[in-house]
Amino acid sequence: MQTRKITPRALKAGKAAEYIGVSRRYLHDLTQQGRIPYHKIGSRCFVYDIADLDTLLNECRVGGE
Repeated sequence: MQTRKITPRALKAGKAAEYIGVSRRYLHDLTQQGRIPYHKIGSRCFVYDIADLDTLLNECRVGGE
């Protein structure tokens, strides 16, 4: 029997910060500034769509073509 690996669509704050290479605090600051959207699940769970994280990184790109 083969096991199917599921690719996540969103990441919790700690993993999202790690994914884009910043601290959780800086990710929180970006969230508060409205620079990155998030989803709030319940009262304390924030998740970030991987596509939004990729978009943020692309928008912050400097140099190269």
